[in-house]
Amino acid sequence: MRIGKYITNFGILSSLAGAIGVSKQTKNMPKDWRRYVVWGVWLAGVVLTIASVKLADEDKEFIAQKKEFDKKAKRTKKS
Repeated sequence: MRIGKYITNFGILSSLAGAIGVSKQTKNMPKDWRRYVVWGVWLAGVVLTIASVKLADEDKEFIAQKKEFDKKAKRTKKS
């Protein structure tokens, strides 16, 4: 796992920077369950962003394999 692709990814940086807005929002909220829901939704967004960066390499491999499969299918179709 290369950490550089996570540190330099704009999506991850912006989702982490979203913690600033969430902290400002929850500062004025009453200290009840709603505060935890807001932080939970923010955390879920961060997790999804990290997962999308992790799966981006697998997406590239899948696209390359699909292109190869399509080329082979065209060759067999012509024959």
